[in-house]
Order: sequence, then C-alpha cells, then structure tokens
Amino acid sequence: MLKRNNIINNLTGYLFILPASLLLLIFVVYPLAANIYNSFHSWNLISSAKFIGARNFITLFQSSEFYITLKNTLLYPLIIIPSVLVTGFILAYFIQRPGKLNVLYRTVYFIPRVTSMVAMSSVWLFLYNPQYGFLNTLLIHLGLSGVRWLNEPSSALVSVAIIIIWRTIGYATVLFLTGLQNIPSSVIEAAELDGISGMRRVLCIELPLVSPTSFMLLILTTIDSLKLFTTIDVMTQGGPAGSTQNLVVMLYKYGFLKYQIGYASTVSIVLFLIIFAVNLIQMRLEKKVVYD
Repeated sequence: MLKRNNIINNLTGYLFILPASLLLLIFVVYPLAANIYNSFHSWNLISSAKFIGARNFITLFQSSEFYITLKNTLLYPLIIIPSVLVTGFILAYFIQRPGKLNVLYRTVYFIPRVTSMVAMSSVWLFLYNPQYGFLNTLLIHLGLSGVRWLNEPSSALVSVAIIIIWRTIGYATVLFLTGLQNIPSSVIEAAELDGISGMRRVLCIELPLVSPTSFMLLILTTIDSLKLFTTIDVMTQGGPAGSTQNLVVMLYKYGFLKYQIGYASTVSIVLFLIIFAVNLIQMRLEKKVVYD
C-alpha cells in the first residue's frame, strides 16, 4: 500500500510539472536541437537541407567579418556595463533620501526602460543627424565642429552604446535604490557612531551590502548588451563598414536576408556559447564575492 501511494504521489508531481516541461521542450529544447542540426546543413528555406558537415563552422572561423563582428559584440558590454552600474549607483545614492521630487526623478529615469526601442532609436537618429541634429547644433553653437556620429566607424559603435546606456540607467537606478533602502538603519547608525561617514561609508558599508543587486544587474546587463538588435538594425543596420554589427545582427543578415539558414545557425551557436560562458564566469564570481 505504501509503495502504491508513493507511485501515485510521484505521478501527481509529474502531472503538475508536465505543462511547464512541454513548454520547455517546445520552445527551448526543440529549437536548440533544430539549430544544431541546421548548422551542419546547407538550407535556404526552399530546397531541401543538404548535409555539409562542419563546413559552416570552417567558413565562419575563416571569415574576417566574423572576427570584426565578434570584437564589436564584446565591445558593447565593455562600454555599457561599467557606465550603467556606476551611474545607476550614483543616481540611486542621491535620490534615496526622502524628497518631494524624488518620486518624479525615479519615474523620469525609468521611462526609457519601458519605451519602444524603435521609437527611441528613431528619436536618437534625429539627435545624431550630422546636418540638423540637436547634438551637432549644440556643438556648433559652442564653437566646436560637428561629429558624424553614426557615419564614421570610429564613433558609430560608441554612439549606439550611448543609447543603450541611457535606456538602461533608469532600471539600474531603481534596483540600486531598492537595495540601498533595504540596508538596516541600525547598520548606518553603527557606522556613524564609529566615525565612518561620507565616501568611506559608501565604499565600506553601502556598496558591499548592495553587491547582490550589483551582480544581478551585471548578469542582466551583460545578456542585454550581448544580444542587441533593434537599436542597431534601426540606426545603422550594422554599418558603417560593419563597425556596429554584432553577432545578432550578423545572424539576422544571413538567416533572414540572405536565407543561409545553416550559416546563421552556426553564428547563433557561437553566440549561445559566448553568453553561456560569460554567465558561468559571472555566477562563479558571485559565489566568491557575494556569498563568501
């Protein structure tokens, strides 16, 4: 009887997780398996897939475009992550105190996060316009020369990164604000009694206590910056001369514009491995820094 009850309980548990398991199989496991299968084939969505072995991987790793794109893909997080984390913490620190305008500040900072990326990118296209854009008009009024923001390889990637930073700072600010407000007041009072105040209190007390929030933002911002697409597609389409193209844009170009599904699948596998490796490193660092 006891064994029968255990079997019934196990079956009941499996039934409860069955819907989630089916969704996981349909939307995660099957697409991943299909992607791996496609990477070993040549397929243009019209004719039948032809097995070509590792030719897609060989072509990819021999392509100069791939290495330029890989460099761009890694540059985005290197520019975006420090800017977002540092600026988000500073803003959160200054608006954590009660004030009449602090609620307004939080709302203003967070609005870009919930605004359409296409709409924001279109507005920034106008701001970056080299002839009548606001930024160049301002520079000229200040006696400086205008900048070809999106038209020069040397400035295009940074210009795109600035938009992502501007959009993400509000989200980081709100999360840091929550972390700072959750610090027990007794800890702050004890620090003040010990003579720890000002910048020393920030660096030695408050910043370490919000380290879980910092690492969560680090992981989320890393993932977001590695898979940028909408802003790049709307503003530069990966140009000029491939200077803003990342692996997601490259995947889209070969998969949906050139219909080289096998090659695009190979690019997506490389992107998946990069994101997986970066997240694995970050989680190991989190265990050592936050929980040790």
